[in-house]
Amino acid sequence: MNWMLYLKTTETCNLNCKHCFTNGIDGPKIYWNPTAVSNWLNRFSKYINSHDTVHCEFHGGEPLLVNVGELRNVYDSVTLPNSTWGMTSNLVLRLYDEHYTFIRECLNNRVGTSWDPKIRFANDKQFELWYKNVRSLLENDVTIRLFVSVTKDTISIEPIYLLSWLKQLGVQEVSFERLTGNGSANKFPEIFPTNLEQDAWFLKMHEQSKLYGARDWFYNDFLETIYSKFETGFTGGGTFCRDCEEKIFTLNADGSVAGCPNSAPEEHFGNIEEPMENLINNPMRLNNIACERNRNPGCYSCEVFQYCGGDCHQLAWQDDICGAPKSLMKSLLSNKKKIWTIRKEYGFVN
Repeated sequence: MNWMLYLKTTETCNLNCKHCFTNGIDGPKIYWNPTAVSNWLNRFSKYINSHDTVHCEFHGGEPLLVNVGELRNVYDSVTLPNSTWGMTSNLVLRLYDEHYTFIRECLNNRVGTSWDPKIRFANDKQFELWYKNVRSLLENDVTIRLFVSVTKDTISIEPIYLLSWLKQLGVQEVSFERLTGNGSANKFPEIFPTNLEQDAWFLKMHEQSKLYGARDWFYNDFLETIYSKFETGFTGGGTFCRDCEEKIFTLNADGSVAGCPNSAPEEHFGNIEEPMENLINNPMRLNNIACERNRNPGCYSCEVFQYCGGDCHQLAWQDDICGAPKSLMKSLLSNKKKIWTIRKEYGFVN
C-alpha cells in the first residue's frame, strides 16, 4: 500500500479562494496539536507492512500559519519506515531562513504551491509576493509542483499560452486539478466549467503539447498519468486509481480524522485519540470505500473504461457526461490501435 497522510496544521487561511474546500479565511480558526499528531503517526507506523510506503504532507488551510518549528518538531519526533515528507503552501507570506532550512533538510528540497487565474490572489501585492517566493525557491534549487485548478477562467486560456507561461515561470512539475463540490466551491457554481468544456480543453492541451514539444518543458502530471496508461499498461495512478479512501488519512486541525482531504472538513469519521483499529474499521470509512468502488453504470459500456477505471468518484456527472477527459483517452486509444495494426502488418506481433 502507498499510504498518503495529510497533516493539516489549521483550518483557516490568509487567502480566500472561491474553490477552497476549507473555506479560506472563513474557515474555523483552529490550529493543530503537534504532539497529538506525532503520537498518532507513531501509532500508525505499527499498523503498516514493511513493504508499504508512506507520504506525509503538511497541509491546511495554509500550513505555514503556524511556526515552522512545529512542523520540524513533528518531523523529528516521528519514526515512519519508507516515508517521504512534503508541504503544500500558498507561499503568500514572508519566507525566512528557517523555512528554507526546513524545506531543504526535511522535505527533500521540494514544495507544492498553487496558481489559478482570477480566483486566488486578491490583489497584485499578493501575486507579487507569491511570484517572488517562487523565484527565490527555484534559485535555491527547490523543486516546485504547481497546482492549477481547472476553472472556467482556466479553460478560457488557450492551453499552449498557459503552458508557455508555466515554462517561463520555471516550475518543474505541474498538476491540473478538476474541481469538486466541497467547501467554498459550493457557493460559487459559476467557476465550474461543464464536463464537455473541460474535456475539449484537455484534448486541445494534448494536441498542442504534441505540436509544440511541451512534454519536455516540465512534468505535466495530469497528461503523464493518462499517457502512462497507454504506454505502460498501468491503469492506476492519480485520481484515476479509485482507491483514495483506502490509502488516505487526513488529520484535520481539530483532531478529527477523515479520508479524502477535499471532503475532510465535513466527512470525518473519527478522532486522533481513538485506537487505530477503530479508525481503520470505522463504518463511515468503510462506507466511503464502498462508495468509491462503485461505478456509474455508464462506465461499463465506455470504450476507455479499462484505462479510466471510472475516475474520481467525487467528480459530478452532468446527465450522461462524466468528468473524465474521454476525448483525450479515445484519441490515445485510436492511436494505440493504429500502432498495433501496423506492428501486426509487419509481423512484429502474432
